[in-house]
Amino acid sequence: MARAPIAERLTAQALAGEPLGSPEAVAERLLAVQGQDPRGARLAVRARTEGVTAAGVDRALSEDRSLLITWLNRGTLHLVRSEDYPWLHALTAPTHFAGCRRRLQQEGISEGAGEKAMRTIESALAEEGPLTGRDLRARLDGAGVRTEGQAFIHLMFLAAARGILVRGPMLGKQHAYVLVRDWLGQQQPVDREEALAELARRYLVGHGPADDRDLARWAGLPLRDARAGLRAIASALKQREDGLVELKGSPDPAPLPPPRLLGAARKSSARTKCW
Repeated sequence: MARAPIAERLTAQALAGEPLGSPEAVAERLLAVQGQDPRGARLAVRARTEGVTAAGVDRALSEDRSLLITWLNRGTLHLVRSEDYPWLHALTAPTHFAGCRRRLQQEGISEGAGEKAMRTIESALAEEGPLTGRDLRARLDGAGVRTEGQAFIHLMFLAAARGILVRGPMLGKQHAYVLVRDWLGQQQPVDREEALAELARRYLVGHGPADDRDLARWAGLPLRDARAGLRAIASALKQREDGLVELKGSPDPAPLPPPRLLGAARKSSARTKCW
């Protein structure tokens, strides 16, 4: 009889078994942690670690530069390791452009105004960064770019999709934006096939067992891409009786844990993404 995957998924997600040792270890295990709510992201780390504080997460974001938050995967904010940003961005950003253009048009932002906003944001961060969202809104207002309603957040989303900016350091209690090239260095080209294989492997490490539809939904990619990634690591996969796959050598499920306080799982909406 096929066993229920609940215990295995809790173990994969580090909610059961031995706690992890650092915020970076959580991001490595899960690949991308929902980051719409900064407190929720910190709670997600806390639930999977022992002895890690919010200050430790902030230090990883600000001083170590080992973590960052930006729009990835399904078009929502995610906490990821800085070293995973280049290939995750290369895979997922192209899926956002059409929807983002449409949302900007709905907000009254023409293509020309959008390009002016990108130049303004890049120039401001290059000359003055890091800057908070309030700072960047003021720079856009000063340049005559409309920021009312949801225009501002969609402009920031576009800048993130273009690979211009990410949320890097904390400035007091505010999460500030930085230029990708200044914060992480010049980005190198990404091999798409290798990236899809890494996506499939890392997803199963932190979320398996699963199937191709689970992966596609989580990553916000077409089903064909999820299937290509799984095919690329087929020799490392074990087919289960329930139709799911898992990595060979996956750890045995740990005992079910006591109740844990988790970060909020917020649904995507037009308020938080260019969709």
